[in-house]
Amino acid sequence: MAKKPTLRDVSRAAGVSVYTVSRALSNNDGVSATSRELVLRAARELGYVPNRAAQELRKNTRSSVTVITASTSNYYYIDLMKGIQRTLRATDRTAIVADIAADGEYAAAVEDATVRDLIQSRTAGVIATLTLSPHNARLLGDWDIPVVFVDSVPSEGEVRFPGIATDNFAASMKVGTHLAQHGLTDWLFLVYPGRWSTRAERELGIRSAAQEHDARLTVLESRNDAQSAYETLRAYLDATGSTGPQAIIAGNNPMVHGTMRVLHEKGIRIPDDTAVVGFDEFAWAPLLNPPLTVLNEDSETIGVLAAQTLTRIIDEQVAAERRGEHPTPVYRPDDRRKLGAELIVRKSCGC
Repeated sequence: MAKKPTLRDVSRAAGVSVYTVSRALSNNDGVSATSRELVLRAARELGYVPNRAAQELRKNTRSSVTVITASTSNYYYIDLMKGIQRTLRATDRTAIVADIAADGEYAAAVEDATVRDLIQSRTAGVIATLTLSPHNARLLGDWDIPVVFVDSVPSEGEVRFPGIATDNFAASMKVGTHLAQHGLTDWLFLVYPGRWSTRAERELGIRSAAQEHDARLTVLESRNDAQSAYETLRAYLDATGSTGPQAIIAGNNPMVHGTMRVLHEKGIRIPDDTAVVGFDEFAWAPLLNPPLTVLNEDSETIGVLAAQTLTRIIDEQVAAERRGEHPTPVYRPDDRRKLGAELIVRKSCGC
């Protein structure tokens, strides 16, 4: 195996000191434009990649944050990352994604290992899209790593953490009210496990809407991936001998995917036989046949707000260190926000 190029190799190739190479690659002052260009060209030709984690430990610039997700097959995360990356880019910070439920199934051991890795690499901060265990939340706090929760709630008893979330109860009530306006009173809610904290408020809102509008509601739980959603819904319809309820409410994008596949295979027409409404907008929702009615959380804006909140906290930590103070994250009451959601009405609901 070829030996990896070192800082000294770049120094020899560029004809400048190791000190100059280090400052040039770190984008620090005190390096002429000519020397910087020589260093960058030499590093590029040699294939040298700086050890960013080691630089962080030496400089403590806090330039890299981590987004903990749970099943990135959900389109919600794509728009969320757009907002996060766009905001961080303006501060010369980058975001790394750590998916702790890539197959749609949460595992506590994966969360524990991920949090340990983040602490070892000295990540500057964390944006978490699901509730972390109380132990891991405290551990990050002990290491002065700030955490901002997105569309999820902090660990039990950890009310101090910031959180940017949708008002999922009100959003679900909008969905139920709209279905009732169509005269639909037989609903099925296909939803992911309660480990994702949005489940509780979404289900409570749907149940409240069903009660208010005298609708019959069936709640069907699936693992948080499209294949499981497909298998769960198909097994239910096969077992009941049903051609489907009057309306299916899909709890997120993977649930939508599974639902559409089952209805297509069974020849159940949307919305003639069964109306469908999904949570979370995605790029091709208006291109489906029929176009899909969705509850739009605007996850890109949520990502922007989460990144802005985390950036402010990290910047305050850096300022505290420069003053010789301990960099304890400072959270404010207004760091916890709930946002409204828009029901985008298309044809799948019967409109």
